[in-house]
Amino acid sequence: MKENGKKFTSMQRTVIGGAAAPKAMIEAFEKDYNVNVIHAWGMTEMSPLGTAYSLKKKHINLSLDEKIELSLKQGRAVYGIDMKIVDGFGKELPWDGKAFGNLLVRGPWITSGYFKGEGDDALDNDNWFDTGDVATIDADGYMQITDRSKDVIKSGGEWISSIALENVAVGCPGVAEAAAIAVSHPNWDERPLLLVVKDKGSAVTKGNIIEYLRRALAKWQLPDDVTFLDELPHTATGKILKTKLRANYKDYKLPTVQD
Repeated sequence: MKENGKKFTSMQRTVIGGAAAPKAMIEAFEKDYNVNVIHAWGMTEMSPLGTAYSLKKKHINLSLDEKIELSLKQGRAVYGIDMKIVDGFGKELPWDGKAFGNLLVRGPWITSGYFKGEGDDALDNDNWFDTGDVATIDADGYMQITDRSKDVIKSGGEWISSIALENVAVGCPGVAEAAAIAVSHPNWDERPLLLVVKDKGSAVTKGNIIEYLRRALAKWQLPDDVTFLDELPHTATGKILKTKLRANYKDYKLPTVQD
């Protein structure tokens, strides 16, 4: 690690997968430690790699900041993998980097079913596997996970990415960890609640965090409330356990809800 101006002597690149890496983390690797980040994505059901990030020739001369912005995406499909995004009716959506929908994959080493037939059929009639992720794909084929389908916040007909909200929040000075969950709202169906763990000794406030989020997010994407916790629950693999958070805050009353 960097200490007293020192940097890694031999480490040149690192692969990040399992969860979408926040911009602040990628910037630290690239700018502080001169370590190139390779974003990747996959699933056990895919054996396991699905996409990996690498620059195309057209991107070589981009500035470092532009390259970092591009590296936030999980990359392009590896050899043998097809992918597409569809809406709630199964209609295929365009690869424009804006439309987002359910991510489906297909390939010779994608699972055809689960042990002892557990659960529903893994593949549809055209052999597409529903990953359970919500994503965008741009014109160059770069895929970006915007959320898990069960974690996306559906507010007033719009979808708010909990991942995008969290990844911006952890870049705020004084924030060690953050989780965004949907809370019921009588007018908007759901609204975001942001749960935050502070850095040790930090005096960061709700106002500080909201103001920081305003720089990157639209007004309708901002959380209706911020709550501070000593710690967040995690799975055995280190991911935030949102099922527990949703259960704990299912009756939470947002300050935007009038009696």
